[in-house]
Amino acid sequence: MDLMKEEGGAALIRGTTFLLSQQCEDGNFEGQLSSSTFPSCAYAWIQLARGETPELTLIEWFSANQNDDAGWGLDTANISNAEATRFTQIILEQVQQRAPDPSVEKLLASIPKLPPHLALVNLAYAAFDAFDWNELTFSEKALPLMKLAKQLTKIPLLGSRLKPPRHRVPPVALFNTAMFDALFIAEQHTLVPVFILIELNTTKRPEMIASLVAWLKAHVLSDGSWFRVNYITALSVLALIELQEKWETDTEIDGLIERGIAWLEKTQNPDGGCREALNLNVWDTALSIIALTEAHHTIDGKSVLLNTELTRKVESAARWLVEHQNSDGGWAFSGLRDSTLPSDADDTALGTLALVRSLRTDTSNDQQALHGAIHGGITWLKTQQVHDGSWSTYQPGQGDVGCVSITAHAIEALIAFHDCDIPDRPNVQTEIQRGLNWLRRQIHRDGYWRDLWLAKDTYGTACAITALVKAGLKNIAEVQRGVEWLERIQNADGGWGEDMFGNPTESTVEQTAWSTYALLQVNPVNGAAQNGIKFLRKHQREDGSWPEQCVGIYWEIIGGYADPINASVFPILALNQFAQTPI
Repeated sequence: MDLMKEEGGAALIRGTTFLLSQQCEDGNFEGQLSSSTFPSCAYAWIQLARGETPELTLIEWFSANQNDDAGWGLDTANISNAEATRFTQIILEQVQQRAPDPSVEKLLASIPKLPPHLALVNLAYAAFDAFDWNELTFSEKALPLMKLAKQLTKIPLLGSRLKPPRHRVPPVALFNTAMFDALFIAEQHTLVPVFILIELNTTKRPEMIASLVAWLKAHVLSDGSWFRVNYITALSVLALIELQEKWETDTEIDGLIERGIAWLEKTQNPDGGCREALNLNVWDTALSIIALTEAHHTIDGKSVLLNTELTRKVESAARWLVEHQNSDGGWAFSGLRDSTLPSDADDTALGTLALVRSLRTDTSNDQQALHGAIHGGITWLKTQQVHDGSWSTYQPGQGDVGCVSITAHAIEALIAFHDCDIPDRPNVQTEIQRGLNWLRRQIHRDGYWRDLWLAKDTYGTACAITALVKAGLKNIAEVQRGVEWLERIQNADGGWGEDMFGNPTESTVEQTAWSTYALLQVNPVNGAAQNGIKFLRKHQREDGSWPEQCVGIYWEIIGGYADPINASVFPILALNQFAQTPI
């Protein structure tokens, strides 16, 4: 055990040193997200829509990422997916028509024939005259049935089984209705450009087109993107290009198209493919502060130089968070100083928690500004808690549902705030208790918690256990059931792994780290956790980093991402927790 502790401590220092080296000049942390199929296809579609042939590096990315079964995966997990394959196929067919190439012809010849299904892919086929525009949507007569279905989803058990159809999008008449207003914010941003494309190619109602375009104009961000997401921005640009070709436009449209394309260009990675979001710099910065401040006391005394550097870098990262807080007190997933990207509960919870943690090391920052930012984050969290005790991603009631990891992070932030020494602290015990009660109710009968945003059951379970333990509930039955589930599904190599749908996979560093971290908080000598530590030590690179793998999720229809910051912060948390284990 002594040797294992020593080696774990050395791995912790190497990992922390590497993470510190990843800080940007502005003070933030942001990992370059991995390329994936949908954003890469969307970027190529833009070029084709403008009469251009997609660049060679992008075509080479498609060639390099085709699987042995001739399909393409949604993301770096690269499990062949019918919709990703169909989307790639229509793009390559258009490329071959524009600029015939033997290698592209060979790729196309190998692709299996797949029937049409997903409406968002059929949209691309319709744009290239390979699918009927009228078949993309339901009849407007279906709106009352959609309203009824929406009501039925509120019924326990039945709601979880009712899924919206994916082969067609709602009728354009859904726009400007209460049902549209109640949709999840990302669904709204996706549907509006889709509605414009459909309307321009079907009924061509002037008032509807004008209303949709006005919405699109009103929701462009200051950096030229829509929602800072590749696929949503690409759809918006495509809708405006179609508007130019088939409708009367104003001079503003040209500028929106050019700025949108310029933003999309920034999503292209060195491997030629495109990533779905430009960055997750608020998430990455907040998690980095949390990991570094956790490790601060463990490392102290072992490496004075590292400790001094760590303190300085935490201070600059905290300043960056304060400067990128939205005016409503929350944080968006990606930092814009003008608050045009809406705040979300996970980034607000983690941002607030990070600033509270930074008080452990921060001596140079403006304490008044730091305290004000923390108060702003707490106020936002208090007002955004759902009546059932949970927190959802964005606005409660707008297509959102309570999320395990977000609720757990909000509870952690409130607990840390309650325990810190900040003047004029409001009482947050009621919010904490309501959140804990909701969290306890969410455990699956098999002993896990399922999450919305990361893969999937390991993350939800680890986050729930962590929040419950930090609330002083280590010995409750739900925590023990969660521990037993994590122990039961551990892989033979000592790690944990599952895909975005919750299916077992090879172990990943990220899932192993957060599972190990949770287990160690319950029992510092847990055998499964010690095997997890061995896995992390074994897979650490010489430079202190770990290989990142696909554990982040956007939508199940688009896929996920790998973020190298995730592959550092979670192992650091686990190794630090292990370093505090009594010998």
